[in-house]
Amino acid sequence: MSRTPVSKPPVSRSREITGNRDRRPTAGPVGKTERWDEDKYEIKSLPDGTQLKVRLTDEKSPKKRLPTRSIRGGEGPGPAVVDLDEYNSPFKAGERTINLGSLVTKNRRAVTYLKRHLEVRPKVAVILGSGLYPVAELAEGEPIEFSKIPGFKQPSAEGHPGRVRVGMVGGTPTLFCEGRLHFYETMSMADVVLPLRVFMSLGVEYLILTTSAGGLNPKYRAGDVMLVRDHINLMGDNPFFGENPNSDPSPFVDLSAVYDEKMITQSERICRRIRVIRQEGVLAGVRGPVYETPAERSWLRTMGADAVCMSVIPEALAAAGVGIPVTALALIANDTASMKSRVLTHEAVAQAGEKYAADVKKLVQGMLGSK
Repeated sequence: MSRTPVSKPPVSRSREITGNRDRRPTAGPVGKTERWDEDKYEIKSLPDGTQLKVRLTDEKSPKKRLPTRSIRGGEGPGPAVVDLDEYNSPFKAGERTINLGSLVTKNRRAVTYLKRHLEVRPKVAVILGSGLYPVAELAEGEPIEFSKIPGFKQPSAEGHPGRVRVGMVGGTPTLFCEGRLHFYETMSMADVVLPLRVFMSLGVEYLILTTSAGGLNPKYRAGDVMLVRDHINLMGDNPFFGENPNSDPSPFVDLSAVYDEKMITQSERICRRIRVIRQEGVLAGVRGPVYETPAERSWLRTMGADAVCMSVIPEALAAAGVGIPVTALALIANDTASMKSRVLTHEAVAQAGEKYAADVKKLVQGMLGSK
């Protein structure tokens, strides 16, 4: 007796539709499904890329934000940039209001480039003077040459390699600028402060400036580090000359409190711990590149200057213009006695910077780790 085989309905590999609901395979493990109420919901995309799951019925329900994938920094492919909010840095603007105005727009190409190539978004920038580039060894990031960054000009003075690198130092995401462009090299304040304005547009909220300076105070000796509490600008120019008086940020900058008093006070304890001779005084800035005559040094001293350099002040002014606090360190590369007894050369200044860079490195490291 033969049996007629009972035919079973074919198994459909397509989605199973039941009423108003359907099942679709997800991208996850095999066998798992995701229910989707196609008649009651739709996805709407907002201009910022956020997606909303919106109910189509009259039932009132809160809009649910769906997770979206984003690239930190929003500037396309590149290393993941660490979120600054993850760090409780001691370097804050505090009571000051940081107003970048149109700086970010003006420096967009350089900012975009650095966002793509830096692994950490810095909160602090350290600009290093003549021969002080070894301080940048505190950061582990790969250096980026100035020549590769849009708009940056390569320094030509000895002891200024012209590189940028970032890293975590004492829990603080920090950018080190190995060298700088001087006013005497370019005769353009805009060129001098361009790197700093790019760093501020990148998110820097605190600035540490260093320089290898000549000592005017007879108490100072080569190797001392002077904390700058005020300055005298004798360069005959500043970063705000020629700007529209109505521009944002305003070129009418209050310079009554450029340098961070809190860090000046904290530096005394740090210097005592690392055994660095600390001074505190007024820095005069001159155009250069020639050095001062004996009469000029005497005149600067009567004005109240304790040390003299050919940098720092333009950058300090640019930072003050947007409300970013500044700490400035002047390494005394030559004192009054050495100025009288031997010929001054830039090579000697750069060599002094390299000689005492280890002390400046310890001081900067102490500042970056202070609370």
